Amino acid sequence: MIELNKNRLKEYLLFNRNILIAFTAAFLTSAGTSQAIAKFTSPLFNSLISLVADVSVFLTIFGILFYLDNKHRFVNEQTQARDSSRVKWVLIKLASTLSVAEIEYNTVKPAIHFWLLTLHYQPFVASTIASFITIIGYIAVADSMAYLTRLFKKP
Repeated sequence: MIELNKNRLKEYLLFNRNILIAFTAAFLTSAGTSQAIAKFTSPLFNSLISLVADVSVFLTIFGILFYLDNKHRFVNEQTQARDSSRVKWVLIKLASTLSVAEIEYNTVKPAIHFWLLTLHYQPFVASTIASFITIIGYIAVADSMAYLTRLFKKP
């Protein structure tokens, strides 16, 4: 029982590590994009375009890291072949988990970013502040959803 809890804790730590690594790359992309397009766009379009860049980078990097950390879960122990039913099951659980966290992130971040831009913060600073505020909520929601969907339980 204790070994099972240690394994599950390890899974959650790897999950959060992957979120933070992907978030770091996404936030740098978002902040850079926001600063680069600041002179050409309104605050509303700036916050939306930087969000698209942010989400694209985040999902790509997180997906790669999650796969690398969990590829052992997709292999049938007896045949040593990839089990597509396990892959589908984990993808459904992961999509359910991240979709709720993404709703939180995709509504709160642009709102804060837009608000800070209208207060005349520099675009890079506004994006950075908005990202750091919303990642806290993202991790809380993602961990809660991972628990509720039983993401780290074997199918």
